[in-house]
Amino acid sequence: MVSHNALMLNEKNQNAVAPINRQFARNRRTEIRRLQSNKRLNKKVSERHLDIAHCTQKKAPWRNWGYLILVLVLAAGIGMFLQFTGRLSTVNGFLESYNNQFHSIVHNQDNYCNPSRRLGDMVLHARHQVLNQDHALNQLELALDNTTNEAIALVGTSGVGKSHTARILRETFPWPENVKTLSWTDRSPLDRVKSMLSGLTFCGQKMILIDNMTPKDAHFVPIINEMISEGEKRANHTEHQQQKRLTVVVIFNVNGMQSREEVEMDMEILRNMPHTQLVTFATLEPTHLVDCIRREAAIAMVHLEDEHVEEIIKSIDASASGCKSIWAKVLLYGKPIIADSQETDQVLPTD
Repeated sequence: MVSHNALMLNEKNQNAVAPINRQFARNRRTEIRRLQSNKRLNKKVSERHLDIAHCTQKKAPWRNWGYLILVLVLAAGIGMFLQFTGRLSTVNGFLESYNNQFHSIVHNQDNYCNPSRRLGDMVLHARHQVLNQDHALNQLELALDNTTNEAIALVGTSGVGKSHTARILRETFPWPENVKTLSWTDRSPLDRVKSMLSGLTFCGQKMILIDNMTPKDAHFVPIINEMISEGEKRANHTEHQQQKRLTVVVIFNVNGMQSREEVEMDMEILRNMPHTQLVTFATLEPTHLVDCIRREAAIAMVHLEDEHVEEIIKSIDASASGCKSIWAKVLLYGKPIIADSQETDQVLPTD
């Protein structure tokens, strides 16, 4: 028989916690580390998946670019289809109408881009300012109203009103933004002209003014006419027929200090320029200087005595310089009209 003390001892041993040895503890810690490592690995994998999804979302806009390119290709295809079916003129007509409405609003003028206006009306302003050149201005009016894309040449000696007429044309042209000016003394003038011709707008008519040419430059005019003709041919293949409405005015100065024979030779060279509408300004005579003197005196607001007028006429060669040197003479001999009126209207002090 087992004694009571033995039973009690056995029961006590069963309820006691068995001590954990070192190997078991080491294995347990290894297992815990493995589980923690797997947990971190799973977290990294999840984060990687999130990054991939985020990058995919960032690249999504490239699909929009693809759609845009597709739309542009389709639009180009539709445009070619309309061109071949003859319906492109309808689209161009709409664009021209829109352009016309835009300019009409900007310039506060109905149908602003209409190119059918008479350019000859500009000469009316010149008739009041350019003296003793009625025949030349009549020629110019006809040339402007019958523009055939050939250059209009203003020809004459110094001081007869050529540059003054050109300035009036520039200031009164119905489409001032379409006026281009060029001095032939500039560097590479032909390149400048070509650049101007390539930069023409579709609104209204266009004008190019070329000053300071001499009879030695006459051979350049056919080249300019050829450039104009090429522009016309290009315009004929487009829906913008009004691009052909271009006026080119070239200004030739003939040296009046030469002998009559030399002047006539220069004029003959200019008259033989092909496909050019010549506008000849007459050489001023001494009797014409009186009108120039009176006009300059009115502009300067000065009064000239008759003897002063005679003195100015004697000191100027009308055939060589025309009215150009009169302004300085008028200021030299003239008496200010304002000063006379102030002296007349002055109130004397009372005692």
